This record gives sequence, structure tokens and C-alpha cells, in this order.
Amino acid sequence: MEEKIVRTVCRMCAAGCGMNVSVKEGKIVNVRGLPEDPRTKGALCAKGLSATQLVHNPDRLRYPMERMAGRGEGKWRRISWQQALDTIGTKLEKIKQRDGAQAISVFRSQASDWGTAWQYPIRFMNLLGSPNLITPGSQCFYPRRIAGVSTYGVRTSPDYENASCIILWASNPPGCAEGGLRVGQILEAQEKGARLIVVDPILTPMAAKADIWAQIRPGTDCALALAMLNVIINEELYDKEFTNEWTYGFDKLKEHVQKYPPDEVEKITFIEAGTIKEIARAYAKGRPACLYDGNGIDQQFNSVQTARTLCILRSITGNLDIPGGEWIPNTLELTDARLMDRMPKDVKPAGDYPLMFQYRHLPSQPIIDAILTGEPYPIKAMIVQGGNPAVTLPNTAKVREALSSLELLVVMDLFMTRTAELSDIVLPAASSFEKTDLTAYPSVRTNFVLLQQKVIEPIGESWPDWKLWFELGKKMGYYKEFPWEDVEEALDEQLKPSGLTVAYLKEKPVQFPKRYEKFKENGFLQVPSGKVQLYSELLHRYGFEPLPTYIEPPESPVSSPELLNRYPLMAVC
Repeated sequence: MEEKIVRTVCRMCAAGCGMNVSVKEGKIVNVRGLPEDPRTKGALCAKGLSATQLVHNPDRLRYPMERMAGRGEGKWRRISWQQALDTIGTKLEKIKQRDGAQAISVFRSQASDWGTAWQYPIRFMNLLGSPNLITPGSQCFYPRRIAGVSTYGVRTSPDYENASCIILWASNPPGCAEGGLRVGQILEAQEKGARLIVVDPILTPMAAKADIWAQIRPGTDCALALAMLNVIINEELYDKEFTNEWTYGFDKLKEHVQKYPPDEVEKITFIEAGTIKEIARAYAKGRPACLYDGNGIDQQFNSVQTARTLCILRSITGNLDIPGGEWIPNTLELTDARLMDRMPKDVKPAGDYPLMFQYRHLPSQPIIDAILTGEPYPIKAMIVQGGNPAVTLPNTAKVREALSSLELLVVMDLFMTRTAELSDIVLPAASSFEKTDLTAYPSVRTNFVLLQQKVIEPIGESWPDWKLWFELGKKMGYYKEFPWEDVEEALDEQLKPSGLTVAYLKEKPVQFPKRYEKFKENGFLQVPSGKVQLYSELLHRYGFEPLPTYIEPPESPVSSPELLNRYPLMAVC
């Protein structure tokens, strides 16, 4: 059998780099970066290059199984998919009739499909009438997304290639999702003369290459950003034309940042006042400049307000949607498959997180508490897809207790994880190379649209994520709402507004012209008055601080010095 090459998307992380996959006799034999991908020019990181090790790992789950004994005892029997769906559907219906639909929850991780497949579990839960779909989003991406949406309506993308100054803040591209996608661009820009500034507590590979490394005390990022705003505003280094015409609340911001002079912030961040001023001046004067904030921002106290401060920095320096600044992505017009209007209006999620819930996502903590306490109402079932909450969520003993107390725990994954060991039913998941998906949801953060093509048939009896929701939806009676026989039918329906089809994208990717300063046509459409919200009316409406304010982390040498004897390593933080 001849070797064939299939163009697809690497989904080993969120970056979604283009990839050529060589297949022979139904097996992946080699992977290479896609030279046509304008973002990577054919580069792949270590994660992408390890694809064959994942897909053909002998430890992968290969068929559905049902637990035969106590949770965690490791005694299973093989069942068919039909038996699994019958059992799951029957138990979910029983719980729904007895305790209400809100007693059913879903945990979906970032390790599952990253594209339009996210819409299908949300569609299922909206139809079911349960608001309790939880994700690790509160620790990965959503604080920064909420910050962008509440400031200028979108999440921007750094244009490293054309930048004169680059700030990497709480991000280490060689070891994260921006790896193969961005490192080359950053280093090339630096070779051309761009100044590289890295804000990180650790001397990362990128910090080692930086012109300025700001070794910040963990959790004090918001204070540093506010001090930078203090310098930029007081020294009148901000873009006056952009700020006057396209922002709201500048006078309030100017007054607010007077609380954060560099000399005082030095005591908070452990970064010398002179270095704070140098960073602020370099960024403001280095236009065009881009600032990439990484997952380190999400995974700290006061994360949304910290990310908001960085959004404001981008805005008042005039670096929004310009070459070398923060590009506002083109939007690929898609049909929204989530059926958001089908969620009953009187249904309330177990936790009060309105800014996340508008996307039908919730953090895990209130769901775990509700399972254990029955407050505000009981939660009796959970379907886990592509996640391992028994290991990844904080307070693992509490999480394991909660998962073990559920009436029904279903886990769909590639491997027998610690969470799967606690489940009633384990379902084998197909890898990203065994299914088709569209990675452009909810908008394209790049001007390059590439179809994630199925490269090989699913290993064993594994199913793609979408198929579980299609078939379970039908099992629960939603035949009209899940009419598709396969995902390509669903994707074609979602693609209709764009004029594209799956068949077209299989033949070639689509690259849109990269346009800048789009706000000059219609303003910033998704925020009040079409202007950047330095003072956020949205946050104010929900009872949050409309201007970002620094809050000392609750467990730190400053706020909790009594913990130093018990946890001496806090002294270095």
C-alpha cells in the first residue's frame, strides 16, 4: 500500500498548527509542519512531533466498559456502545425526572476537540435544561477572554512579525500552546531590532533571551501593569488621538492609577521602580508594540482584572489593530449550533458566574460543592469528556470524594485516567487525527482557516466527541435537534453563512486578507458606544470593579505571614 499524505490541523494543543500527516496501511508513520501555514511556515513543536506516540499508544482505551465492583477497584467488563448509551440514557432520564435536569452536569476539558465540536455538548445541555457545564476555563483562557470582551469586545492576537517591541507576560512560548506557532516569529522580530521584554518569576528560555527580564513576585501582575499605566499617563506617553476618539473613561482611569506610583509598586512586585519605568517607556515609545499574556495570568488571584489592565495598556498606547500591535481577528461567519435560547429562563447554574455563564461555561468549584452538600440543589450525574478532574482540580481529596458520591459518572477519554478509574462507564475517545472538525469557533484568531481532516479511522471502537452528543441526544429524544448522521453534515450547516463547505476546505485552506484598523469603519462593535471601555460598564453592571484594582493574593508572605513557618517556600514568593 502506497503512503498517502493528508493535510490537517495539529490539535495536541490550542495553537492549531497546520500539519502534513503521512499514512501507510492505516497507521500514521510521520508528521511534518505545513509550509503553507503563514503562522508557522512549517514548524511544529515537540507536542505535534509526538503525534504518533499518542495515536498508536498501546495503552489507549479501545472499547466501552462498565464497572463491575466498587469505584477504584479496577474491575470492568466490556460492553457495546449501544449498551453504554442505553444505560447512560436511562439513568440520566431517571435523575432528570426525580431531581430536575440541573442535577446533570458535564465536565469538558481543553483536551477535547478545540473547534466547533465545543458547540455540541452545549447544545445538548441547553436542550436538556441543565446549566451546569463546567470546564477548566477559569484557569485557562476565560479570564483573558472576559477581559478582552469587557474592554474592547474581542480577544486580540499579537502581530509579532511587524512589532518594534514585544512583551511576553506570564508566558513561555517554547513550553506552551504558542510554541511552534510563535517562537520563530518572536526571535526573528528580535533579530530585526524589536525589543523583547519578559515578565515572569522564573528565568524561562524566553526570559534568558530578553532585553529586559522583570522577575515579578507571583500574583502581583496587576500592580505592575497599573504602575506602568501610571508612568505612561503621567508622562503623557499614551496615544492621545486614539485615546480621545476611541476610549471611554480615561479621566477616571487617570485618577485611579495615581494610587500605583512605581516607588510603591516596587514594594509589592519586588521589581525596582526604575525597571518599572523603563518597561513602561519602552512599551509606550516602542509602537508598534504587542503584549502577549499567557496562562500564568489565568492561574492567579484577581485574574480578570489583571488581564483587563493589560487590555487597557494595549488600548491607550494605540496598539490595537495596527501592524505590529494587537490584531483584531477576522470573524468567520458561522451558524451558532448551541441553541442558546432553548435553556429555560428560570434555570440557575449552581454557581453565580454570569460572565462565564453567558458562554454556558462554569468553573468547577460550585459544582463540586453542590455534589457534596446538595446546595443550591443536588447534582447526581456527570459526564466527563477529555478531562481528568480527579487529578487536575484543586483539593483533589475533595474532588475524588465528590466524584465517588455521584449516582452516575461517565468518562470518555483516550486513556484510563484516575477519573476514569472512579467512573461507572468508560468510553473510548478518538484522537484528533481520527475525526474531522472545524477549528474556527467562535472566531478566527488568524486569517488562515484550515480544516482538521480525519487522517485515519478511529482506533478500536473509539468514537469522536461529536458522535457521543449526537447519539446521546437522540437517545434522550432530541431527534429533530440532532438530525445529522455525521459531523460533516453538521459542519456544512454551520458553514453556510461563510459560503464555504467541508468539501472545499478539504481541497485547500482559506486565507483572508489581513486588514487593520477595522474599528475606524464601525467602532468596537461589541462594547457600549463602540469605544474601548477603560471604565467597564459591563463589569459595573454585574457588581465588579469597573476599573482594575490590585488585590494581594490571600495566601502570600504579605497577606498570610503566619503561614511562613508551615510553608517556608512562600518566603521566596
